[in-house]
Order: sequence, then structure tokens, then C-alpha cells
Amino acid sequence: MKNKILRAKNWITTSPVHANWKKGLVSCLVVATLFLGFSVIAQAASYTVQPGDTLWLIGQRFGVTVDEIKQATGIWYDLLYPGDILTVPDKNTASPNRSTSLTSRGGIRPSSQEVQMLAQMIMAEAQGEPYEGKVAVGAVILNRLEDPAFPKTLSGVLYDADAFEPILNGTFHSNQPNQESIQAATDALSGLDPTGGALYFYNPSTAWSPWVFSRPVVTQIGNHVFAK
Repeated sequence: MKNKILRAKNWITTSPVHANWKKGLVSCLVVATLFLGFSVIAQAASYTVQPGDTLWLIGQRFGVTVDEIKQATGIWYDLLYPGDILTVPDKNTASPNRSTSLTSRGGIRPSSQEVQMLAQMIMAEAQGEPYEGKVAVGAVILNRLEDPAFPKTLSGVLYDADAFEPILNGTFHSNQPNQESIQAATDALSGLDPTGGALYFYNPSTAWSPWVFSRPVVTQIGNHVFAK
């Protein structure tokens, strides 16, 4: 019995039929891989990042989502620099559930002026904070738009009485948003919320309101505490 097993084993490893079968399988896999590779290349285009570009704006231009660009390019980060090369998938082969309108996560349809205003407040409130903290500030502002306790327009939220210190001290109007703040605003508008739905943020080393300290804390990013 043992000899039969050995003979069968030797046939599997040395038989010309088996060897040819293995070669055929490898050849098929190579051809399939090359075919798929060429298909992906044919269904995507290279794009050179220009000054002022963001992943969100590029996605709107080509009719694809930020995640689809990231996946095609093989990146996970959001910050772009002029001269970066992105791979933009063909809109006909991208996810059929993509949204190509300017409607954000909460059904808000921001104008270019509103994107600028959000980026301006992010710049004023979160300058010097990590990128995630900038997106988080934008998310808090947008979360207020979805909460019945707050005004229903972006300008109404920003200019709500005593809501934001940069409005009170004038730095909101004197600061112009940089590229990172604009990117953070567009990421927040596209649905990114590192705070998990927070409605308030404050710096515990400079805040003085006992009321804000009483709010349930969600997380801390950089110097800001985010609360509900």
C-alpha cells in the first residue's frame, strides 16, 4: 500500500501531463493578470494637481468620489500639493452610488461663498491645530445646521450670538483661509466628522464658561475638546 501511495505521489510531481497542466495554469493566471492590469489602466486617467485643487473639487470635476480617487491612486491622506500625480478612475466604471452634486451629508447645497466662509472660520478657530482638528471644527459647524436648536443657514450658525470668538474679536474677517483650511472645509462638507457628531468645541486652557464644561465630552483633538 505504501508503495502505491509513493508511486501516485511521484506521478503527481513528475508526470508530464501534470507538469503541462501546471504550466497552463500559470500561463492563464499571467494573461488574466495582465488583462486586468491593462483594463484598469484603460479605465483611469492621470491628473496633475494644480494650485487650489482639492480631492473633493477634482472629484466633482470628473464625476467621481474622493474615496474612488484615493483607492485608484493608492493614497489614504487628503492633503495635496501642486505637481502631485493622481489616478482618476473613469466615471463610467466608478461606484454607481456616487454623488456628483454639491449636496453634502446633511442635504446642504453650499455655494462657493459658503465653502469660503466655512474655511475662513476653520482658519480662524483652528490655525495651528492638526489637520484632523481643522476638519473637526468644520464638522461641528455643520452638525449645528442639522440640530433644531441652531439656525438653519451657515451664516446663521456662524453669526449666532456669542457662538464663535473670531466673530466677536474680528479675526474671522481679517483671516483668509489657506489651502489646508479649504481642504478641511470640503472634507467636512463631504461627510467627514472626526468628532462623532459633536456640537461644541473649546480649548480647556482658555475657556471660561462653566456651562460648556458641563457638556458631555466626545473626544479631544489637538488643543480642542469636542462635546455634545
